[in-house]
Amino acid sequence: MRSYSVAVSALAIGAPHKWLDNLLSHFPLPDVGSERRGVARRIPHSALLHLTLTRALHIELGVGVRDALALAGELLSSSEGAVSRGGHLRVTCDRRALEHSVAARLRDALESAPTPRRGRPPGRSRRSDARDPAS
Repeated sequence: MRSYSVAVSALAIGAPHKWLDNLLSHFPLPDVGSERRGVARRIPHSALLHLTLTRALHIELGVGVRDALALAGELLSSSEGAVSRGGHLRVTCDRRALEHSVAARLRDALESAPTPRRGRPPGRSRRSDARDPAS
């Protein structure tokens, strides 16, 4: 399964990098595991749909992030793409439009987001160290 860095994912879902990183740090998301320190998170495509819908619910409707994550999960797992609340409220999601939007934004993000270098920067080669100390 293809997965993406947090930087590419943030661009693809239209969210600031810090917002996405905080969300992933504070809330469990299916298919996104937390690795040990120093290992970059990888976000699979299925999680991008969940995150995009969560972001839309949070920004467009003012739903809190915790509730938006849960509602997005319910909407994506529903065969109709709809969730009813209290008998008189129904929230729907056009999954096909969501998938097309994410695919288009992901293409743009992959073209514009460089792969971040991780770890210690490469050191300079020191030719003086290669000499024989006896000379």
